[in-house]
Amino acid sequence: MRHESTADIPAPVQQVWDVLIDVERWPEWTPTMRRVEILDGATLAEGTRVRVRQPRLPVLVWTVDEVRPGEAFSWVSGPAAGRTRATHELTVLPDGGTRIALALVQRGLSAVFGALSTGLTKAYLRTEAESLRARCSAG
Repeated sequence: MRHESTADIPAPVQQVWDVLIDVERWPEWTPTMRRVEILDGATLAEGTRVRVRQPRLPVLVWTVDEVRPGEAFSWVSGPAAGRTRATHELTVLPDGGTRIALALVQRGLSAVFGALSTGLTKAYLRTEAESLRARCSAG
């Protein structure tokens, strides 16, 4: 099961990246996050674990599996039999702005849970993309 959301942000990619990669501050700008804690080190890198508390969802620990500085990062949660992968990708727009593309892919047992929470998942992704736009547009 795959869910996606995008938003065009009237801010340069580096500004958006700086907000996006500072995951512990996400609760300041999106209501979909209650608390985000990096468990290993101070910044996101491959292998870093991050505990995420969201309204109406179980607390999950995500493991960063890819970081492309200034462009994208992704993380995975759950066992191989029920893996969820979330991607956060930035694209420079012709006008100098930035497009954020968020995606959540659920496989196995996670897809079963995902089927029960499709509306919430879509709403959270949309809210996160729009909240990032608002945060970067205000600065």
